[in-house]
Amino acid sequence: TLAGTITLTGGCGGMGGAQPLAVTLNDGACLIVDVDETRLQRRVGKRYLDEVVTDLDEALAKVQLAKDEKRGWSVGLVGNAAEVFPEILRRHRAGEITIDIVTDQTSAHDLVNGYLPQGWTVAEWEDRRVSDPAAVEAAARASCAVHVQAMLDFQAAGIPTTDYGNNIRQVAFDAGVKN
Repeated sequence: TLAGTITLTGGCGGMGGAQPLAVTLNDGACLIVDVDETRLQRRVGKRYLDEVVTDLDEALAKVQLAKDEKRGWSVGLVGNAAEVFPEILRRHRAGEITIDIVTDQTSAHDLVNGYLPQGWTVAEWEDRRVSDPAAVEAAARASCAVHVQAMLDFQAAGIPTTDYGNNIRQVAFDAGVKN
């Protein structure tokens, strides 16, 4: 059982869509971060995800309540994992929230079309994928490095941390992240 735990995960696309359901079927609380609200809403419509929010504080409060009550509940947060994971790590270190498991399924196998660089809007990303794909790739590579470093820092804090072969670790390694 995952009762009394919070799983933090990134990516709600194809393979990642079942992640919140898998956690809640085992009575855990799940916070899944994705840049595309339509993906998250689609998972709510199919009952793979319980709700979608756009505010990190609200998302953390909801999964903390589910953890405290030892009930399965999943929250989709519209956000960029390269921005959200480091902030949740900061809050974890400060004792504001305890994350028990970290996973990731963001799409890093195609840096131009699959990974939104941190600080970019979806509209900017969509435009620049066509007008300047080299800039998108470079910014996505740097964002993957930040994202993976946060995951490694969670792991160094003793939290089980995994990814699903989405190439993000290799991209981060190539960008200089070691461990």
